[in-house]
Amino acid sequence: MEPFEVVPYEIEQLTNVLIKKTKADENTVNKKLHTVYFKDYFKALNAKTLLIEHSYIDHDFLEDYSGYYVRCFTRYPRKCTRLHFFDIHFQENDFISLLQGNNSILAEEKLRKAYLGFIVIKPLPRTIFGRTCLKTYDSDHDRRNFPNIRSYEVNLFGIELCVNSLAFQEQDDVVSACATSALWTIFHGSGVFFQHKIPSPVEITKIACEKDPLGTRYFPNSGLTDSQMANAIRSVGLEPYIVNASEERILKSTLYAYLKIVPLAMAIDLVDISNVSNPHDRGDCMGRHAVAVTGFSLGLDKPVPFKETGFCLRASRIDKIYVHDDQVGPFARMVSDNLTVSYDKNGEKNDSLSFSTSWRGKDGRIGSVRGVPIFILLPLYHKIRITFIQVLDIIIHFDGFLEALKKANFFKLIDERIEWDIYLTTNNKLKTEIFNGILPLSSELRREVLLDNKPRFLWRATAFCKEKHKLDILFDATDIEQGLFINGVIGYDKQLFDFLHKSSKEPSLEKILQDRLEWVILSWFSKLTH
Repeated sequence: MEPFEVVPYEIEQLTNVLIKKTKADENTVNKKLHTVYFKDYFKALNAKTLLIEHSYIDHDFLEDYSGYYVRCFTRYPRKCTRLHFFDIHFQENDFISLLQGNNSILAEEKLRKAYLGFIVIKPLPRTIFGRTCLKTYDSDHDRRNFPNIRSYEVNLFGIELCVNSLAFQEQDDVVSACATSALWTIFHGSGVFFQHKIPSPVEITKIACEKDPLGTRYFPNSGLTDSQMANAIRSVGLEPYIVNASEERILKSTLYAYLKIVPLAMAIDLVDISNVSNPHDRGDCMGRHAVAVTGFSLGLDKPVPFKETGFCLRASRIDKIYVHDDQVGPFARMVSDNLTVSYDKNGEKNDSLSFSTSWRGKDGRIGSVRGVPIFILLPLYHKIRITFIQVLDIIIHFDGFLEALKKANFFKLIDERIEWDIYLTTNNKLKTEIFNGILPLSSELRREVLLDNKPRFLWRATAFCKEKHKLDILFDATDIEQGLFINGVIGYDKQLFDFLHKSSKEPSLEKILQDRLEWVILSWFSKLTH
C-alpha cells in the first residue's frame, strides 16, 4: 500500500476519511460543526483534489501525546493523518509519475500554485481536527483583511509547498480548552512578529496553570481563567492587555487598530435564542467561550459617525470579523447585524449587542446562537506603552478643532468630513510603503521621511478626504504617558500642512488650547522652523 492516496475532493469523501482515520464514529463526525463549515469553506476555495498522507508525525500532537495520552491505559496511536487540498484535478498515477521524475501532466510548479493547505487529523474519539493551515478567502477588492497570516512551508514527499494562513486546531478538552486553542493560534502570529517560541497546547495549559495552584488541575482541563490566559501570554515574553468589548464602537476600533500587528483573543458569552419569539424574551446563556480574532471585513460603504461628535473612523466600516473558533473552523464569520439579545447574567437580566455565530442552538439550526463580546485580550511587546484609546482621544479632539474652524469659516481646505484610519504599525512597514511609492509624496519629502530616525512601533493616524491622503500623524507607541508622544506629521496636502503650521504660531491659539488634547498635535507644528 502506498503511504498516500489521491481522491477527488467531495465533502462525503472528507467525512469518510475522518471516520476511517480517527476513533470517532459516524454520528460524532456528522454532528460536528466543522463538517458543515468545511463543506462551505472548500466550496469557496474551489477544492478539487484531496491527497491523504496516511502516516504523519505532528509536533503539537506529539507534545500532547507525551504529556497525557501515552500514560492512558487505552493505547492511542501517536501518528496522525495529514490531508492536502488542491484546486486542480489530478489522479494518483499523475502524482506517482511526478515523484518518479517521469513525464507527467502534474508539474511541480503547477502543484504549488494549486495548493490550498492541509488539515492534520488526530487519532482520537472526539477532538479530531489538529493543526490546520488553509488558504484564506480572497480579499474581494480589499474588503476582507487578514493582516496576520504567515507562510507555512510544507514538504510533501520532497515537494516543497507553501500556504499563507494562520494555524487553527480544534479544542482538546483533555489537554486544553477553547482559551488554550485561541492562545495557540495567537502565538503562531505573535511568535513570528515578536520572535518568541511557539508553545504547544499542552505547554500553554501547563504554563497558564502553574502560577495558579488553587485554580484547576492541569489535565484534564475544562478551561482557563482570565488570569491564567494572562500568565500564558507573559510566559512568552509579552504583556497581556485587556479591553472591555461591550461597546461595539470600542470593540471594532480596537480590533482594527491592533490586528495590523498581532491576532488577539476575544471572550464571548454564547446565547441560544432558539426559543426567543420577541426581543424582550431571554435567551439561554450557554457559557463563556474564547476565540482568536484573525481578520475583518470592511463591508460598509461609509463610516458610521460617532453620535456625540460626528467623528468618522475607518474601523466603523467593519461589518464582519473573522475568528478561529475551535468548535467551528478557521476564519469563521461573526456578523455585526445590530441585534440585541437578552439573557441572565450573574442573576440579573442583561441586554447586549451581539454578533451572529456558526453555532447550533437547541433547535438544531446554525445561526441560532449569538455571541456577546465581553473583552478582548492582546499580547503586546512590553515597550508598546501608549494605548489606542489615548491616541483616539487626541485625534477626536484634533478633528473637532478642524471642524470648529470650518464652521467659523476660517478653514475651507477640506469640504467633507475627514475619515480617520488609526492603527498600530512599525517604522519598517511605514517606510516600505513610502519606498514602494504607495503613498503620494514628493521626492524631497519622500527622502526626508525615509532618512528620519523613528521608533520601532508607531501609532499611525491617517486623514482621508474623498479617499485621498491628507495627513499622516505619527505617535511614538513606546513613549511614556506623561510625554506628548507625537513623533511627526507627514503632509500629503501641502496647503493643509502649511495652514496648520501657520495657525500653530498664533499666540492666542496656544493660550486657549495648551491644556487641551488637540494641542499635542498643534505643538509639533509650532516647533517647526521651516
